[in-house]
Parts: sequence; structure tokens; C-alpha cells
Amino acid sequence: MSLALEILILLSGALCVYAWLVFPLLLRRAARNARPWRTDNGNGRAATVGVVLSAHNEAAHIADRIHNLVAESPSDRPYEVHIGVDASTDDTARAAQRAAAGRTQVQVHVFAERRGKVAVIKDLVARCRADILIFTDANTYFAPGAVTALLAPLADPAVGGVCGRLALVEALPAGGLVRAQTDAHTDEGFYWRWETSLKTQESALDSCLGANGAIFAMRRELFWNALPGNTMVDDFVIGMKVREQGARVVYEPEAVAVEELPHLSHEWGRRVRIGAGDYQALTLCRRCLLPRYGWFAWCFWSHKVLRWFTPHAVLLMAICAVAALVIGSPCARQLGAVCLAGFGLIAVLALLGAVAGNAPRGWARLPALCLHFVSMQAALFAGFLRYVTGNLTGHWTRTPRRAGAA
Repeated sequence: MSLALEILILLSGALCVYAWLVFPLLLRRAARNARPWRTDNGNGRAATVGVVLSAHNEAAHIADRIHNLVAESPSDRPYEVHIGVDASTDDTARAAQRAAAGRTQVQVHVFAERRGKVAVIKDLVARCRADILIFTDANTYFAPGAVTALLAPLADPAVGGVCGRLALVEALPAGGLVRAQTDAHTDEGFYWRWETSLKTQESALDSCLGANGAIFAMRRELFWNALPGNTMVDDFVIGMKVREQGARVVYEPEAVAVEELPHLSHEWGRRVRIGAGDYQALTLCRRCLLPRYGWFAWCFWSHKVLRWFTPHAVLLMAICAVAALVIGSPCARQLGAVCLAGFGLIAVLALLGAVAGNAPRGWARLPALCLHFVSMQAALFAGFLRYVTGNLTGHWTRTPRRAGAA
């Protein structure tokens, strides 16, 4: 029994260390000599482009968003914008129709019945005749040149999708003007920048894992029409299905979209929803874990799957550590004590982070980062419980942003 407890503690700890520390180092090394996406054949440069956007209760943003999308129209190809209003209870539909008036490339589709984002997106894709689809959100804004940069990698016939860079900022300028090129200096922004660096390396090695629904382009023929209506992280699944069909999904940092950070009071619900969607996505995209996908499968296992099960590994470690203290051998008791002391240190740092808040930089930020990490794992486990109970839906209440949020 003592040996089994020791093995479980060490194995669980090793998996966490590998996923969070070892894998990023191995990925950086593996990506050094990766092949670029760029080619000189010019394929796809004249392809038509269509933007699809689902909006629910986005009256405060939708007009500026439409103006932003029109301003980013590429000059070298046909361009159309499809706005789907999903049974909004505010003035979203009228605001969108007013903003689209006189703009022949913008079509507003108002749906009387609330069906959720996935159903709206599938309807819009069916109505859009463009060769290239661009997905985005109502509360996101494209920086100047974002669409042109997003389309450039699709000149390579091996590339099926392109994910742009989403910059999270504290607040957007009035009127939705986009000039921000850096992320907010918060714990969420810190984590997002780290994830972006991993995405860059995975893209160079093979493909991005999934996509970002704020700024993503793909070839129309690769869109997965069988996407379930209750898919909670649809952007991730859509991108994974592109790679499942044999095409690359690359990251283009010059294609920038800007979005305000979520309001803190609503952050927990958003993370739980995304967590539940992650486990759902694992079942939908499980084929990409097969060895035939090579580097991509390795990244999927290491970057996503093992991280999604980090809270489970930590819980198993804690249970085994307590059991080792009670019934284990002297060696097992020592290992259990070290394990629980480590958990205690992290808990104390997280508590200090909750009391002290964000520090500007350096080691002083460690407590806040610990709090961010612990809250992420707790939300992920809550999302797992939501997933196993079948509480999945394709629509949700929009998350207020920090600036002007109610």
C-alpha cells in the first residue's frame, strides 16, 4: 500500500511538472527548425472573403463593430459581412440594421428564436458564399491591417486556417478605435501572453491547437458542418477539425484583434463554462490524439489534455498524501508531508494574492499569479463536474467587460 501511494504521488506530480514546465521547454527546442508557412505560389490571393459574427445583446458594441469590419475591407477581393442577431432582448437588431444601412457588403440576419451561437454561425456559413470565412466576436475590434494579415498565410495551399493575435486590454478607446498592440498587465494578460508564445511555437512546428473565435480565418470547404449545437468552445473545435482534415492552422501575430478584459465579478462563470467546454471538446476532437498526427498530437496531449486534468492530478496527490501520513511507511509519510507542505505554501501565496491584489512586476507578483493559477484549476474542476452532469448549452449570458460593465 505504501509503495502504491508513493507511486501515485510521484506520478501525478511528474505529470503536472511535465505539462506546465517541461513541455514548454521541449516545445521551444523542437520549434527552432520548424518549417515556415510562407510560399511564393500566390494561390488563393483572389479568393472571396466573408465575415460571420453572432451577436446577442450587444447593442453597445454592434454599430462600432460593423464600422470596424467595413473599414478593414480588403481592396483586392470581394468581401461580405454577415451579422446574425440571436433573439436579442435589447436594441442590437436595430443598431445593427442602422449601421449596415447603405453598405451593400453587410447583411444583418435577425433570428426571433434564441438558439445559441453555434446554430447562428452554421446558418451564417450556409448563407455566405465566400471562399474564405472569417470568424469574430461582437465585442472585439480589428486593428488596422488585421484582415490583410490574416489572409496572407492562406496563399499557402497547405494552410487551412489562420489564427490572429488577440490582445486583452484594460479598456478600449471611445468609439472602438483600435490602437492597442500590447496586452493588459494583469494576471490574465500574463497568462495570455504565455499561451500566445506556446501558440506561436506550436504553429511553427505543425499547427495551432484550435483557434480563437475573436479573429480566425479558414477555407470554407474545411468548415465542420456537423458541429453540435451545444458546443461550448466552438472556436477551439472548429480549428481542431481543420487540422483533423489534414490542413495546417497557423498563427499570424500581425493580424491583431483587441478585446477588453472580462469584468472580474463574472470571471468565475466564464472560466467554468470554458472548462466544461474543454472536456466536451476532448470527446469531439479525440481523433487528433492519434499518433498519425505526429507533433500535433504530442502538443494536444501535453498542452491541453494533461493541463485539463491537472486539478484531478492535484486532488489525487492530496488524497494519497493524507493517506500516506495515516497508513504509510516512514518514507511514504515523508513524501506525503512534503507534498502537503507544497500545497500549503501555494495556498498561502494564493491567499496573500487575494488580499494584496496585483503587484506591478517581478517576484512581488508571485502571490497574485498563484491565486490566478489556483482559481483556474478550481474553475476547471467545476467545469468538469458540469460536463459529467450533462449541463451543456450552446448559449449563455454575455460576459460584461471591465469598462462600463454593470
